[in-house]
Amino acid sequence: MDMEIIYLGLSAFLAATLVPVSSEIFFTGYLALGYSKTACLLIASIGNCLGTTFNYGLGAAGIAVAEKYFGFSPARNEKVLALNKKYGKWTLWLAWLPIIGDPITIYAGVTKTNFWYFALIVYGGRVGRYALILSALRAAGAA
Repeated sequence: MDMEIIYLGLSAFLAATLVPVSSEIFFTGYLALGYSKTACLLIASIGNCLGTTFNYGLGAAGIAVAEKYFGFSPARNEKVLALNKKYGKWTLWLAWLPIIGDPITIYAGVTKTNFWYFALIVYGGRVGRYALILSALRAAGAA
């Protein structure tokens, strides 16, 4: 396997954090370059799942860390924590979505959501998103 595919994993990791990177563009690009569909799906999924785990750990480290280093405001924290309290673990089912998914994974750590439940739902959603993109590209004849 070509070592350049590691950049796909790195982009997927960064995209799962609050860094504004689109791993879907990298994923599609590597497929267009002829990289193995299985390898792309595996590498992107692993990178993205590791990124969500980083977010969970960041949240578990405390809300003060999120406020200090990532610009989360106390008002925003209160709003999101109220939603989390109201809907609980159900919010994890939205963690695969762009933009809102990453903060959800951080707040899962803040609220000390059971990690194995977190991993099952979030990892499944993240892998599923890449599988959906791959399926759409195949249907369009682009992969």
